[in-house]
Parts: sequence; structure tokens; C-alpha cells
Amino acid sequence: MEKALLIFGLSFVLICPAFSQVGSYNTMVGVTGGTNVGGTVKQFISETGAVDLLVYNRWKGWVAAVLYEHHWDIREFEGLEWYVGAGAHYGIWKDGKGEPPWVYKIDRDYNVFVVDAIVGLEYNINRSNFYVGLYWKPAYNFTDFTKLWEDEAALTLRYSL
Repeated sequence: MEKALLIFGLSFVLICPAFSQVGSYNTMVGVTGGTNVGGTVKQFISETGAVDLLVYNRWKGWVAAVLYEHHWDIREFEGLEWYVGAGAHYGIWKDGKGEPPWVYKIDRDYNVFVVDAIVGLEYNINRSNFYVGLYWKPAYNFTDFTKLWEDEAALTLRYSL
């Protein structure tokens, strides 16, 4: 399963440059940290629309999320924008290694398919290539432990290529 997650992430990163040839849209790469720790690649596919790939570690397992986000400027604050979006993620936890909150002791592999929503703020630091952001990403599990998980939030630091 880890190989599938790696292939999924690599294929997204390889596809991103194809979109970067369209107009003046850009690609952003960065790190995320909060209830999860990992990396992010955001590719703008239109002036206000972006596809965001998040790959991160949570509860000693691995998660890959793909989200579509629609961005709006906040006119009163130059460089600040907010966004909303939705997508899905896939998570894996290995027998004896993970610590998902839905089990006392992990005694088998767990895989989850989940629908996500996302809302966030992103700020361009002094018109540079650096962006700092904050997001909240509630999710609903469809496999194994069907439940709304509303506790995922993180800070992001991104660099625009």
C-alpha cells in the first residue's frame, strides 16, 4: 500500500508541470504542520482554481489527499486570500505501527477512503514567492470507521515556483 501511495504522489507531481504552461498560473510547493506533518504541492489550473496534493503523516500512518480549491482575494488586505474546496484522501496504517484513534491496539492493517472539505487563508509575504497559510479540513470516513473527523488543521509554508 505504501508503494501505491508513493506512485499516486509521484504521478501528481509529474503531471503538475503540464499545467504550468497555461497562462501565468503557478505551482507552489511546501510543508504543512499541525495535526499532521507533511508536504504539499498546489497547482493553479485557472486564475482562481487550484488542485492541491497533500501527503502527510498522522497517527503514525500515511495519508494522501487531492483537493480542488477556489480562491478569493480579501480586498481590504493586500496579499491575503481565502479559499474553500473539496476532495478525497486515502490513508494507510500498518499492523503494529500505527496509532489511529479508533482502535485500542492496532492488530491489522487499516485503509480508509474519505471525502474532505477544506477552508483556509493564505498570505503572500511581501509580494515574494513565499506564502504562509492556515487551513481546516474536516473529513468523513466511508470505510471501516464511518465518522465525521473535524479535528484536522494545519499551518502551511509554501514557495511559488
